[in-house]
Amino acid sequence: MANKNSKSSLAESGGFIQFKPAGLALFSVVLIVVTGLFTAVLLRNFVPAPSPSQPSGTNANTASPDTKPPAEIQAWGELLTHDIDLEQPEEYVAFELTKKAAPAWVFTGMNRDQTRAQLLTAGLSAELADHALSDPTTTSTSEATVIRPDESLLFGLTPAAHAKLYSFLAKVPGNHYMEYPFCYPQKTFAQWFGNGTKDDHLTAIVRKLLYPRGDALCFSDYEFVMQQAKDDTERLQMVKALSRQSAVLARLHIRPETDIDKLLGYWGRGIQVKDVRPLLESTSRIQGGANISLLYLLPKFARERLYTFPMPAKPGDPAMDCHWSTMNFFNDPPDDRFTNTAYTVNYIQSNLYQVALPNLYGDVILILNDKGNAIHSAVYIADDIVFTKNGNNFTQPWMLMRLKDLLARYTVDAPPQMLVYRNRNL
Repeated sequence: MANKNSKSSLAESGGFIQFKPAGLALFSVVLIVVTGLFTAVLLRNFVPAPSPSQPSGTNANTASPDTKPPAEIQAWGELLTHDIDLEQPEEYVAFELTKKAAPAWVFTGMNRDQTRAQLLTAGLSAELADHALSDPTTTSTSEATVIRPDESLLFGLTPAAHAKLYSFLAKVPGNHYMEYPFCYPQKTFAQWFGNGTKDDHLTAIVRKLLYPRGDALCFSDYEFVMQQAKDDTERLQMVKALSRQSAVLARLHIRPETDIDKLLGYWGRGIQVKDVRPLLESTSRIQGGANISLLYLLPKFARERLYTFPMPAKPGDPAMDCHWSTMNFFNDPPDDRFTNTAYTVNYIQSNLYQVALPNLYGDVILILNDKGNAIHSAVYIADDIVFTKNGNNFTQPWMLMRLKDLLARYTVDAPPQMLVYRNRNL
């Protein structure tokens, strides 16, 4: 395993692996800094802002025989996208009803005085901090101080204090929903839950407890809201609503004048070109052209999993997390050795090299936290679209996301750093 001074690692749900710095210039501090600068450029220029007249992305149904091709067609072709939202299957949501944990703020390694100082630093008033620590349910040991927030404490937080406190707790072991909050990029919360005029009592509570993180709104007080539900039916409805995630449905528009060879030059990795060419050529013979699903151009691994949720894991099953999914994107069958962090690190060192920006189908994107640990990974598809799985459990689907939404999901104090790697063997 790596030594303690290594700066880059892969991690999922709190487990980190770190790369040995010797002989691996790809992960040097200089490259991380440079890539951070490129990430800023990417967010400003590479990822387009949504038009004010329509949702982010082009509606998949807008292409028609009368539409004209854009002035410049990228290597991936005319990509038509539509933003969608995915909810957990009801069969999976029911598992959440068995969880009865009480809400808690865990200050690992901190005594009461240190915890009070942290509460004040986060922006809580002295009165609110004293209330938090004077509650009889608050406990303090040599290992941690644990606060059980009640309604007056949670509702007493300003959005700014909420964000600052939970940003701190996200980095402290024991605060799962702060580290992995329900995240709603841009205006998706309002799109899904309305403007507040017709809120039921649970939605009204959730709305009061939202806090900003980057350009997203986040919610972490899940256990508290579950305690406020009247019955399991109400809990089930709220869990389904909270589980919604922004995903992208993508198609390609094929015209009579489409350069099929150029298209296959971009998408031909991981598929049998001979199997796809007849479809593209026949589609191009339709007057005005037509749209085809992007599924036809994805490798088998992604094609079979996209927009689906894995089955609940059994003993001995591989941890199907983001890294396993990213590294197996072109594999058939999947290589479960990518559940072994040492093997994954060695593979990256031996087979990938760093590039400045994701601009080629199949590029591997690593998202780093402020300690240089790679907390997430994804596969670049085209334009601003990536293939990803956010987490190693059955509640998280494989899906296409917009890169800016993915980065917002992993933003804590500041936008995360991003490293991009390309497989030299593909």
